Amino acid sequence: MRLYAPLYEGDSILRPDAAFGEPAVRVFRAPAPAADLVRSNIETEAAAEIVLDFDAIEQRARHERSVELARLIKAMFAAIGAWLERTEHYDRDSFFAAADNLSDLEQRQRHYERTGLAHY
Repeated sequence: MRLYAPLYEGDSILRPDAAFGEPAVRVFRAPAPAADLVRSNIETEAAAEIVLDFDAIEQRARHERSVELARLIKAMFAAIGAWLERTEHYDRDSFFAAADNLSDLEQRQRHYERTGLAHY
């Protein structure tokens, strides 16, 4: 079980001295432990080989961005084409469905074959 000292003395039944087992002033004013520095064991020549080529990275990123943009534009035009085709079929089908009888349907079919328009 962890005991946390209250922010202000009087906020809780527990006093900061009781929570840590020593006066809170010493606990809060203790310096933070310093981390030991880790030194690299890579040779100087090997470290020079790891240099990043930012120009190549930027050029590759531009290429990838162009490829992705081309894919998105192609998908957009394919979706628009499919939508237009569905709209055309819907208009044509509703034009034929509005026929009152068989002779009207035949007349509408001849009109559509001659003009390509789904309306009179």
